[in-house]
Amino acid sequence: MDKDQLSAGIQSLIDRGERTPEETVFLRLLRQVWQIDWTIAPYDVWTHMIEWDVPYFRRFMILDEGDEAEEEQIIRDWTEARLGLGGKDKSSARDAKKRIIDLIQEVNVLRSSIRRG
Repeated sequence: MDKDQLSAGIQSLIDRGERTPEETVFLRLLRQVWQIDWTIAPYDVWTHMIEWDVPYFRRFMILDEGDEAEEEQIIRDWTEARLGLGGKDKSSARDAKKRIIDLIQEVNVLRSSIRRG
């Protein structure tokens, strides 16, 4: 697996600009995890994110050298995005859930295409 290409693909998804703060943080956390282990399912990363499992992500961040400032910023942005996760009405929550499911599928396709490529 070309992890640089995978990281660049995730960055292109982030750069689209149409992402919610939660989606952007998810993609950034996923990129951190996949820099170490690209076999971890995006759904698992999402689950750890919404469960506020900071130690899970810290373990990956410790193994990855050279971007400590970015890692700290992700944690700060995650804290802010987390505040937005709980305050949605049912319609907004349903829409947010659909968007995340679609995004998880999108990153699965990205990973699969890079793996084959």
